[in-house]
Amino acid sequence: MSVAWDLRNRVLVVRLDGDYGYNEPMRAVTAAMQDPGFIPGTPLLIDARRSTTSRSSEEFRSRAIWMAGLTAKGLSHRCAMVIRSLPHQYGLARMAATHVEIHGLELQIFTEIEQAFEWLQEEASSQAAP
Repeated sequence: MSVAWDLRNRVLVVRLDGDYGYNEPMRAVTAAMQDPGFIPGTPLLIDARRSTTSRSSEEFRSRAIWMAGLTAKGLSHRCAMVIRSLPHQYGLARMAATHVEIHGLELQIFTEIEQAFEWLQEEASSQAAP
């Protein structure tokens, strides 16, 4: 499978590997949100370090609209994307970030997965506080 997910330390991690279909990440997020371990306010970490798929601006726009609708179903407004430090991958990630930010989400780009987890867990911890 080229897209997989797991819930790790209160973070939904979606791993994109190789070339995958447009709907595969959306199916993974939907499946994860139906898992009993998913709790409201769960942030999303997209691990795209092994992705070889390129998306158009229109596809990023469409996915951003879809993601924005998930906040009402429990997904946090905060997302992180982990990429390799390649200029073209950074450019695609910035395009994705621009589209999701227009729809009220916050997406930060990282090259180190540990830093992405730390940033997202700050949000998860603050949401868990009474």
